[in-house]
Amino acid sequence: MGAVPNDAVPDGLDGFTTGARRALSLAEREARSLGHPHVGTEHVLLGLLSEEGGAAAEVLETSGIHATSVRRKVAEAVGAGHPGETEPVRSARAARAVARAPRFARDAGSAAVGSDHLLLAVLDVEGTAGQVLRGLGADVEHLRATLGARPVVTTNGADTAPARPDPAVERPRCPSCGAPLDGGVQASVVTATGHGEATDAVLLSCPMCGVVLGAR
Repeated sequence: MGAVPNDAVPDGLDGFTTGARRALSLAEREARSLGHPHVGTEHVLLGLLSEEGGAAAEVLETSGIHATSVRRKVAEAVGAGHPGETEPVRSARAARAVARAPRFARDAGSAAVGSDHLLLAVLDVEGTAGQVLRGLGADVEHLRATLGARPVVTTNGADTAPARPDPAVERPRCPSCGAPLDGGVQASVVTATGHGEATDAVLLSCPMCGVVLGAR
């Protein structure tokens, strides 16, 4: 596994919220406590879960992913080390995740990089974090969709709680994967033949998972 020093990403955390910075600091602590010589995506995942009240932790825990089970899976996947013997360095994939997180923040229209953007970047680079999540039965694509649908709620300081939607304007969502549908659905035309006549029908489906939502 390639590894780079923790300061290999220029300034590393410029524009990151306090919560996202804290999650990365906690990731280093997790790696040290497990005796691992690197800070991988799996440790960043643990750091995000340990950052109490963070947007990423909220999404993960709502999906049934908790720090205790992730820590156990990480120990199984990476093996036991010798705590305190080495200063862990950031793995190449973890470094790419840190570098990509600002792109997800920009795509979301956020001026700051929150823990939710960092989690999206961790999922984007795959690595051991993705393996651990799948090993725990998590639907990684659903996590991506959930994170991508979150409102912009981060500032230059700490992660804030998600803004509560106006109850009078509830966003339509796919009943299968939960992805928001207010950006449009996919439409495809199919031809059905019956009683000697051909009839065209338009099938409407979710752009994320493809499940058919209806016809017209």
